Amino acid sequence: MSVGSCGADEAASAAPDPAPTPAVDIAQLDPGNFPTQPRDLGKPVSREHARLVEAQRLGNYLPLPSATDPIFVHNDGMWVNAFIDPKPLGAIMATERFSEAAPDFIGGFVTTAGSERDNEGIDILNAALLFPSEKSAQRAAAELERVDFEYNNRNQRVDIPKYPEAHAHWQPQGSQSIGSWYAVGPVVIYSWVYDYKLSYVERHDLAGLQGLVARNLDVVIPAMSEFEPTPPDKLMDIDVDPEGVLGRTLPGTTSEGTKNPPGVYDGVSAVHFAVDMSELRQVIADNGVDKFAFDGSELFRAKDAAGAANVSAHLTKLSRKLRSEDSPRNLPQARCVEYIGREMLAFRFYCSVSHGRYAAYTWSSQLLDAQQRISAQYALLVNAE
Repeated sequence: MSVGSCGADEAASAAPDPAPTPAVDIAQLDPGNFPTQPRDLGKPVSREHARLVEAQRLGNYLPLPSATDPIFVHNDGMWVNAFIDPKPLGAIMATERFSEAAPDFIGGFVTTAGSERDNEGIDILNAALLFPSEKSAQRAAAELERVDFEYNNRNQRVDIPKYPEAHAHWQPQGSQSIGSWYAVGPVVIYSWVYDYKLSYVERHDLAGLQGLVARNLDVVIPAMSEFEPTPPDKLMDIDVDPEGVLGRTLPGTTSEGTKNPPGVYDGVSAVHFAVDMSELRQVIADNGVDKFAFDGSELFRAKDAAGAANVSAHLTKLSRKLRSEDSPRNLPQARCVEYIGREMLAFRFYCSVSHGRYAAYTWSSQLLDAQQRISAQYALLVNAE
């Protein structure tokens, strides 16, 4: 994923007002070897694929971290993911015995944010873990807490105010953190809070951690209660791309630089993946973005063509770390920028363009490659009409 992946901490120039769109002859574009026809993704190709699609559906119901507290708006872009393998949780949960504790796990979605950049404040993480039934989720909540608790001898079980059914523990010595597992219908909400500031000064505030987890559950529980899971025996019947948005993205390659599996989400869910979460949230709201998809490119569906043009301009707006580059041949309305910052994981070049209600975003280590990608993406959007 590359939404807001670079330049988010620098003052940016205002995006220009969208100019009238010149006519484009897609036969004159240079798409390189990239495909220019949309894909019909149909039904899942395997049980694992179906579980992943269901996990992505689940992700649409997990609130943004800022819903718990407006301070949580900084994301390093490395954690957020839909998954069927618990590895994305491995750094903050003991996952070695995950299959023992949760043998009927279907899939999950994890989101996180911090109150400050670079782990200098408080971090909060929420993972929604889906199970076949309410009973299996309740069992998993207790068992996942148990195997995590048993990971070392420094953990101590604690209560969560207002939520006596939550299973939680913290470490009285060492890190200032707490983990909580709470079942809501067929979903287990795993919440983890880490206070870096207090950890640095070796101070502890259990009541503060407990209170933050409780406030978090106040927000997450009602949101997750709205999720209507697909019956486990019907997973292979779900549509991978119900509205044909993901099929309008470029297919991914092994050099995309993302660990996130291709997927399509509701518009606001794009904010989960953004580095500057508050800024993208405003762009999403202002332009009525209702769908977000990514594979070898990112695609935003806005309320109208003007909204899509605004989103496109935002994606490649200039800053002290992003400077203008040439547009692709015969596609002057596309914008390309070069990243000149020091982020090791950032790509060097990014391009964006809009067509109709869609705004697209591509990236590459080579300018020509990024230009060819956005040209192919533009032709793909035209051909999808």
